Amino acid sequence: MSERTAPDHENTIHLLNDLPTKDGRRVGDLAVESISPRAADKLYFRVLEGPRGKRPRQAEKVVAIARHAWKVVRRLYPEVFSAGKDKAENPWVGVAKIKRKHAIKPHATREEVYEFAWAAVEAGWAEVGAAAVICFEWLQRPENVLAGYVSWTGYRSEKAPNAIRIIHHKTSREVLHPLQDTDGTLFYPEAEAILAKVPRLGVPVVLRQYYDGSGKIDVWTAMRINKDRVRPLREKLGLPLFTLDACRHGGMTELEEAELTEGQGRALSGHATSAAYRRYAKATELRALGATRKRHAHRLMTASMEEKVAPKAER
Repeated sequence: MSERTAPDHENTIHLLNDLPTKDGRRVGDLAVESISPRAADKLYFRVLEGPRGKRPRQAEKVVAIARHAWKVVRRLYPEVFSAGKDKAENPWVGVAKIKRKHAIKPHATREEVYEFAWAAVEAGWAEVGAAAVICFEWLQRPENVLAGYVSWTGYRSEKAPNAIRIIHHKTSREVLHPLQDTDGTLFYPEAEAILAKVPRLGVPVVLRQYYDGSGKIDVWTAMRINKDRVRPLREKLGLPLFTLDACRHGGMTELEEAELTEGQGRALSGHATSAAYRRYAKATELRALGATRKRHAHRLMTASMEEKVAPKAER
């Protein structure tokens, strides 16, 4: 469970625990083994029929989290279960859920990311613009960017002067993203221009500076940066679906549009889906350079095509 999702998971399990029973108690007050498969089905539908209408996604989350929690409790606290029920089935497995159309997560385009980033710089929030760019270009998860996993010591360091090191805390992987080709061609000139505007307040690139006279410097939380910085700025720019998470999804979308192979994409995104891939660190670095070259070429080709089309559109 990541730091970003932990509060949401906690709220979800509280939603289930606080449901009232027929005798006036809470579901959370019942013995674990008293929840039968039929009871789990009924609880699912009770959550589904929310006070303001159906909430299928919330109901699905309740089932998923309760199912996992049951497994953890059963393994760590077997004494909670009565004798003779050592092999009791998890009542949350197989809950019949209604089918729903899953919403596609929004993704920000390159143009939107840099429109937002430069607007953030102009507003005096360069670190917020950098966070958006890091999520998009180097595919870092927002919670890792805000937690300080992207550091100045990993940007054009003495050991890797032509790269930026991105740490993916969720997968415990590090990706060294090349910033320029062997002939000196810069792969991310605009991204580096944004980084150049960020004040170096500490080791992490993205830090929050308090302007209350205390001089305090700290990391951002996802809720605070969204409320104080991202939301006001996106409303001003007219970008209703813009979030830091959408920036990362936009970068991942660009990888697909560039037609990278799965191996090349993983070399950039830090996703580890096979044991064989994780064993070849050097091969990953080579793929990262090849993948970055291909992505850079795709961007130049797209820009060239847009320039050719623009005059025709004006006529």
